[in-house]
Amino acid sequence: MLEAGSGGVKRNREIVKYWKKYVDEILYVPLLGDMKRASVDDKFRKSMYSEIKSLGMTIPEKIDEILNDKSLFKEIKLHYNTVEYDLYSNFTYYWISNRITKKIGKINSDIYYAQQEFPQMVYFLSQISANNNVGALVHIENFFGSLFDDFKHFYNAYSSLGFDGFLYSLYISLFRSNPRRRKWQELISEGRVKFAFSVSEDLSQLYPFMRNIYTKVLRPANAFDKKLLKLRETDKEDYAVFYARLSPAKGVLEIPKIAKKLNRKVIVLGKFTDNKIEKRFMKEKNENVEYLGFVNDEKLQDIVSKAKVLIYPSHADSFSLVILESLAMGTPVVAYRIPGIRKVYDKLPAVKLVKENDIDEMKKEVEKIFSLPKEEYQNMINDRKLMEFLDEHSSWEKVALNELDELKKVVNS
Repeated sequence: MLEAGSGGVKRNREIVKYWKKYVDEILYVPLLGDMKRASVDDKFRKSMYSEIKSLGMTIPEKIDEILNDKSLFKEIKLHYNTVEYDLYSNFTYYWISNRITKKIGKINSDIYYAQQEFPQMVYFLSQISANNNVGALVHIENFFGSLFDDFKHFYNAYSSLGFDGFLYSLYISLFRSNPRRRKWQELISEGRVKFAFSVSEDLSQLYPFMRNIYTKVLRPANAFDKKLLKLRETDKEDYAVFYARLSPAKGVLEIPKIAKKLNRKVIVLGKFTDNKIEKRFMKEKNENVEYLGFVNDEKLQDIVSKAKVLIYPSHADSFSLVILESLAMGTPVVAYRIPGIRKVYDKLPAVKLVKENDIDEMKKEVEKIFSLPKEEYQNMINDRKLMEFLDEHSSWEKVALNELDELKKVVNS
């Protein structure tokens, strides 16, 4: 919630802005890492409180009180390497959480909602809840239905790293995804979780263990700012664009390969999540790739709205805001046919889906869009189905109220 940048965080912030108009109070429970930082850094603490207040939320007094006790957070580090992080999140987190929640006690609320699926968050909420209305929004990016599904997903996402990608995928599957899924199973079997929402896929089909709780696919689950529709009349220029969080999971290392085969200009926008990945990208990109880095919204929208097509080889998405906003600006999309994207966008003519990791097929679909006569191109981006879809997803307030209605159903059940 505090670190804007990803589509999920952006979504959550937009939702909360509208909820404050319709409920008496929204209490915000910071992550343990943020509590630790707030306990040792007064500047961060003031910034955190200011940010939460600006979003219309309040940090409970009981949490404010424990932030003055630095000893409660002494085992939490502000920075972890990969192995340290997984040891902390799989083991250390829970006994620290028990100690802190005993100090906090119960916090009265109608419902306790984690806007991400991390079991650590759900566990913490279950410890401080005064009733059993505990649940989460599951984005389906951190764990899947089985260990095999985990490895398949992460290997597809990190195969661009070669043997290192294989090892990383194996590590993540065994020591991150699998423990998270098993913890979810444990939380449900212990009766700590009552509900789970999704933005694209039926959770009861993906996770058999969730058939014992209330699940719901939120519709509409995402939205865009209506002002983007004004950019649909922008004249197109002869380039493709890619923008996202720049990581292997989002397909950034496939971009140089696609651009080389395409032999057309591809503009890349965004911030790298890892220096090693950035160096590798810079080494592999050719003269067809123009990397502009992180740009402000105005410049990003100008570039995306003028692009002939968005190339989006993402391996990890549930309901992509990047695709939604591109379509709103009149820019068609070529993406991988991964479950989350397929569930949401498959029937739209302006979204072409290809088999995951099939760079040749992606190149062909991108080239087809470049080759379309102007009239056919305009018909595609102004298609009736697409315009109806955009109308359905053009209001964050509508999304927020729909989600709030589902939360009320949980409270009243």
